[in-house]
Amino acid sequence: MDGDDESRVAAVRARIADLFGDEPTPAEIALIRRLLRSFEDRTAATAGTLIGLLDDGDPGLVRDQAHALKGSAANIGATALAGLCAAVEDEARAGTVADPAATADRVRAEVAGALRAVSVTAAEFEI
Repeated sequence: MDGDDESRVAAVRARIADLFGDEPTPAEIALIRRLLRSFEDRTAATAGTLIGLLDDGDPGLVRDQAHALKGSAANIGATALAGLCAAVEDEARAGTVADPAATADRVRAEVAGALRAVSVTAAEFEI
């Protein structure tokens, strides 16, 4: 794992600890697993939609999709992805996204990093 991945994993772990404490109960562990799996299951599609919308150039739709991805990323502790989505959302709210192709590449990279971090963290809660 590189430094970026380590910091992503640390952020996800910190969010889980914020939500459930340092020693989650068995019921909380089951909820953590569902939360992490849900993020893994939905994020690629949500990001794919955002990337497609960046190509299409509709700022309103980009704003809405970036907002949705930002929320799920923040909820799970994927802070770098949430921050990038917040910036995209702000740009789209202002009416445009500067360099949509480069933004799409950054979204792809951050989604991949977030998914790696969630996968590592999820493995820690498997029985």
